[in-house]
Amino acid sequence: MRWTRSIPTSKKQQRAVIWTVYSRRQRRVVAHHIGDKGVESAITAYRLALQAVGEIGAIFTDANSCYALAFKRNGVTVPHLETKAQTHLIESSNSSIRDNLARFNRRTKRVSKTVQMLEITLNLFFNRHLIRSPK
Repeated sequence: MRWTRSIPTSKKQQRAVIWTVYSRRQRRVVAHHIGDKGVESAITAYRLALQAVGEIGAIFTDANSCYALAFKRNGVTVPHLETKAQTHLIESSNSSIRDNLARFNRRTKRVSKTVQMLEITLNLFFNRHLIRSPK
C-alpha cells in the first residue's frame, strides 16, 4: 500500500491532501481520504485500508516522516518500508486521476472550492472506474 497527496483547494492556496491507498493484491485503489499532511490523516488512511482489505501484509511508502511516526504512535506492527521502488503503481494511479479530472491538474486555474466538492468528484471518479473507498 502507498499513500500520496496533492490538490490545491482554493485560489488562496489552502491545500487539501488526498491520501490514496493502493492494494497490490487487488491491483487498484481501495480507499482514499481527504485531510492534511499530518499524522492523523496517515492513520485514518491506514484504518480505511484495514476496513477495505482486512489483513495488511506490508506497507510501502515514500520517505515522508509522518508515516513512521503515525504507525509508531498507534502501535501498527505491519512491516513498513520506505522505498520509491515499490510505489510506482500508486504514482501511476495518481497520474491517471490527474489526467482524467481537470481539477486535479497541477498549476491550473481549475480548482475545487470545497473539500465536499473534492470528495464528490473523487467518489464519482472511483465509482466510474469501479474503485471504492469505504465510509
